[in-house]
Amino acid sequence: MFNEPVGWDKYVERPRLVFYGIGLLLMHGSYTSLLKYSDNPKSFFFYANVFIFFGGILLSQITWSKRFKNVFIPKIKEKLKKQDNFNISITKNQLQKLYNGFVQYDMIHSEQTNLDDFIEVFLKDWHTHNSKIFFKLDAPSCREFYELFKLKFPTNSLSLIDFFKRSDTIRRKDGKPYKYSTIKDAKSRTPVSNRSEDLKAIFESL
Repeated sequence: MFNEPVGWDKYVERPRLVFYGIGLLLMHGSYTSLLKYSDNPKSFFFYANVFIFFGGILLSQITWSKRFKNVFIPKIKEKLKKQDNFNISITKNQLQKLYNGFVQYDMIHSEQTNLDDFIEVFLKDWHTHNSKIFFKLDAPSCREFYELFKLKFPTNSLSLIDFFKRSDTIRRKDGKPYKYSTIKDAKSRTPVSNRSEDLKAIFESL
């Protein structure tokens, strides 16, 4: 048995050691307090430190369970996975209707953004294409579009900063990126955009 190879999976062992270390610290830190308040075992501080001590034991032991590796570690990996897609639950037909609405109300630069570009931005990983969406919208209108979109299609991982900054797929009509801070603060300065009614009409038609 001592000749069996031992593998080191950093994505499993590092979180395990962190949680194990926290458990040991909780046990060590509460043990001295347990001794301090042992003369009065009915006091709040004694019970609190008992709870912390056994919590440390539980935390240090659970890291060696199969559940920690098979359930908890995959969740950690999922949380830490780099975001490179909006993960929107939307059909190409719905995106086509949305695109046509933008063209109808002159909210998008259709010569620089065709339908395929529009669909790729919303559905594909950001680094797999060079498509951009060139909006003819000011910051308050962009903010209102984002909020209406999130409301209409709630199943997504779309965030304001991902959409207008990190994805690098959204442009103004002059080709320059939008300033994220301007869009983020737009609602406080202009609660209702100048394209509000048009935007609502587009989303109501979907």
